[in-house]
Amino acid sequence: MASKTVTATISSGKIKGKLDSSGRLANFRGVPFAAPPVGALRWKPPAPVEPWSGTRDCTKFGPYAYQRAAGFELFFNRLVEGLGLGAARKRSLQAALKLAKVKQSEDCLQLNVRMPAHADRLGRKLPVMVWIHGGDHTDGSGTEPLYDSNVLAERGAVLVTINYRLGMFGFLAHPELAAESADGVSGNYGLLDQIAALEWVRDNIAVFGGDPDNVTIFGESAGGEAALNLMTAPRARGLFHRAIAQSPSDSGRWLHLRRPALDFSAAEDAGVEFANEVVGSPAGQLARLREMSPEQLTTHYQQLPLLGRHFYPVVDGVILPTTPMSAFSAQQQASVPLMIGYNSDEATLFADLMHPAGGEFYRDVTQGSVEPMPIGEARDAFVRSYPTAGLVDRLMSAYPGLATIDSAAVAKHGGDHMFGVHVDHAARQHAAGGHPVFRYYFTATPPSKKQTAGAFHAAEIFYVFDTKFPMVPVADDAHLTVRDMGDRWFAFAAAGIPDSPGREPWPEYDPGSPQQMVFGRPMSGVENVPPSPGIDLMRERIEWLTETLAGPLEPVAPDSADDGEPVRV
Repeated sequence: MASKTVTATISSGKIKGKLDSSGRLANFRGVPFAAPPVGALRWKPPAPVEPWSGTRDCTKFGPYAYQRAAGFELFFNRLVEGLGLGAARKRSLQAALKLAKVKQSEDCLQLNVRMPAHADRLGRKLPVMVWIHGGDHTDGSGTEPLYDSNVLAERGAVLVTINYRLGMFGFLAHPELAAESADGVSGNYGLLDQIAALEWVRDNIAVFGGDPDNVTIFGESAGGEAALNLMTAPRARGLFHRAIAQSPSDSGRWLHLRRPALDFSAAEDAGVEFANEVVGSPAGQLARLREMSPEQLTTHYQQLPLLGRHFYPVVDGVILPTTPMSAFSAQQQASVPLMIGYNSDEATLFADLMHPAGGEFYRDVTQGSVEPMPIGEARDAFVRSYPTAGLVDRLMSAYPGLATIDSAAVAKHGGDHMFGVHVDHAARQHAAGGHPVFRYYFTATPPSKKQTAGAFHAAEIFYVFDTKFPMVPVADDAHLTVRDMGDRWFAFAAAGIPDSPGREPWPEYDPGSPQQMVFGRPMSGVENVPPSPGIDLMRERIEWLTETLAGPLEPVAPDSADDGEPVRV
């Protein structure tokens, strides 16, 4: 009988993986790409792996990074409701969610490789696809069931899924951390983990039959945002050659290390405030935080308001020199082909959790409880978020019902505000720089006639990975679109053009005559990008923000402010 295990020798030692039941695919799981970020390495850039002797067992997935997990049940209850399932099935799924437990650890910097068996002996190098999971930079893992799929490897890709530090462990900024950094910055440890994983791919993927000169990064939501962040991060330059951003989110787009912006505190200020709550007095906070167990820190983190102070990638002037949107405007992003798009109903499942004015304004929401927002407060937030009151009036006209906080209007505006306008901006700017851009729009809905979720946030993942997951049934008439999306994602990774034999050609995006591939049911096809007055207004806002937040922060003149504090945009 043929062996069901396979071995490979990487830079840190020998590892053992295993073949799948068909014998056609090989899996290596829980492969460390950096040292465990524990003890003195907590809140430090990822360190090299300590080499080992013997053969390391890499047949099982490693642990998740520590999760925020606040609102998880709330969100999925809305998903279950929105899918229009029967009462019995809803109860069983809700019960399964409550029972779901995942192992979490700070020792989480591991990745997984899935490839055609014996790909290293094929005599040719295979395209590499590196998946960056979503979860608002606070939750998720590269080992989630959503991504546990063979379809891309069966097409001929070497698929890599990664973990990175999340939330407070991955993105805490603090002056004491900056003081011990050679760069004088702090807060982007999760982003540095992603870069370290790409460095591991560069150094080791040939062992698995992959081509280190043909690497595609792709991700959804926070993972899509990470793809755009990496396109603008100098230290990631040259580590990948194409990028796919699926519904890139807006969670930390404008967060600066030492400069307040919009309704965000400066990242270091927020870190000090968090440390004050956890360990008290300002002196020596870092040492005391490192002495605490990860469980203790996570408990404090989870007690923050559900949509309150989070920890996100931060514009620090070094790892992220400027906001990603500003970088695209200034043509400072990587010159690689880009596939980018979003879904038609991105915000249906969390519209009542959002501030109507958008993602950078937070509502004081506790888990399981949502308080209505006064209409006046919503309008005040819009006025702070947009440069002129005239734009606010035009925005209210573009989204009828937004002024009265109608849930459908809030959902439509929220999807465009958090996802659509950033897709539009990145696509326009990247194409204007002469780089290939392929834009898509996902519209496929769940099969139930009672569904209200629409083409909800993350729905396209089940099509890209063809995941057989009972939580989200895919309609029987969607199989052609499922096949089409998998073929096109692989073709883009292989050659930079998302076309394959027998498929309708997908034209490059042209801002002057914009077209996009629409993935719906039962078929997909090229359509013109329809006019959107709302997104046009938001694009004006992005131009204002990129100009306002691009330069150095000037202090307020003493006679124009009582406290002499820096200007807060």
